[in-house]
Amino acid sequence: MRHISIILLFLYSILIGCSGEKKAPEASAPPADPAALTVSAFKKQEIGAYEEAIEILNRALNIDPGFVPAHYQMGLVYEEWDKRKEAIATYKKVLDLEPENIDAHLGLGSVYAKQIRNDLAVKEYLKAAKIKPGDPEIHFKIALEYWYLLNLPETGEHYRKVIGIDPNHLQAHLNLASVYERMKDWEKALEEIEIAQRISKETGNPQALSIAEIKLIFFKGRMNMTANEMNSNTQPPFD
Repeated sequence: MRHISIILLFLYSILIGCSGEKKAPEASAPPADPAALTVSAFKKQEIGAYEEAIEILNRALNIDPGFVPAHYQMGLVYEEWDKRKEAIATYKKVLDLEPENIDAHLGLGSVYAKQIRNDLAVKEYLKAAKIKPGDPEIHFKIALEYWYLLNLPETGEHYRKVIGIDPNHLQAHLNLASVYERMKDWEKALEEIEIAQRISKETGNPQALSIAEIKLIFFKGRMNMTANEMNSNTQPPFD
């Protein structure tokens, strides 16, 4: 999703090159079009030449400082390069130019998540979900961040949104089962495990089926524990 703009730019650069009077290319002359430069930077990024990619993108922005795809691609390069401070600043620049740019919100959320700034990550993902509410993967990201924030009700809410959009989202069912287990809602936890088992069998996913079966054994063991047994198994000193 986050590389669609680059594909469009690549097609655009081809069309520009094919239109009008054909001229012999000058080997020493770099492309002067921001779109073509952004595509060139993407190719450098693909081979890990991050510094060169940034230099090319700066050339594109010298030509057109408001060219959003170049700013966004720069954010991607910085993020992949693990220059998180620069990536954040660049994604924010995209949002200054286009406040509803969903890819920039997702990019910011991704960097914040890597920094374990889960509260900020969830805010950006929520903004993305507002722009594109029917995307199950955005709600999945939100659920994960709420899980790390130990906010079980919101975690469950967004996993249910994922499943509402994509009923066969296997990982959402497995994760939601763990949420219900933490909330000690054993009936719903077991129900999610049963659904996950069914989907695993239907889709031929033995790994997911194995995970579901292990979770089932674990849940059944915990749900029959007394309060004292639970404490002795979950709090130090362990027996």
